[in-house]
Amino acid sequence: MSSAYSDDELHALGFASIGSDVRIDRRAAIFGAEAISIGSHVRIDCFSVITAGPADVRIGSYTHIAAHTYLSGAQGGIDVGYGVGISPFVAIFSAVEDYTKGHLTNPCVPEDLRDVLVGHVVVGAHTIVGSSSVVLGGITLGFGCSVGALSLVSRRVRPFEVVHGNPARRVQVRDRERMLAFDAELQTRAAAEGVELVDPTGRHGI
Repeated sequence: MSSAYSDDELHALGFASIGSDVRIDRRAAIFGAEAISIGSHVRIDCFSVITAGPADVRIGSYTHIAAHTYLSGAQGGIDVGYGVGISPFVAIFSAVEDYTKGHLTNPCVPEDLRDVLVGHVVVGAHTIVGSSSVVLGGITLGFGCSVGALSLVSRRVRPFEVVHGNPARRVQVRDRERMLAFDAELQTRAAAEGVELVDPTGRHGI
């Protein structure tokens, strides 16, 4: 048996919507499939965990979600644009807990004793998130930005920025003109195939 779900099995999982050429490893854990939308040409590798519902998680076309990633979108929601690369062991949280004022933590504790901060996460098209990085709730990663490995992202990252560190800071900028030229070519090929490309940050987030 293949390690990836067949097309029929994927549709039987009950996703809100799903495109063509989607490969999801059977060892990935999907919670709240009815609140998850997936584009075309998407791969989700083994041991990834994606949670949704009631908030939505939307994953754009041509996106790769590598092994051991965690997309926690159930509370605030996560929008992932097209052409995104999420590397192994990345964690994206749409909710975090503030314990600094003395509140208790963890989901097994009564909610009124906790201080949960919920925020929608937006990952722009062609973003790269490096291995073992953490993205906190309410953050927008702009079109074509890159987050270096082992980074903590607690602020907005602008389009084409390369950031790294804890907390993540700008270290350089990607080649904007070349990226836009390659993006235009991808747009042309996607249109010929009838694949819709959506950048959740807007028109290139620029």
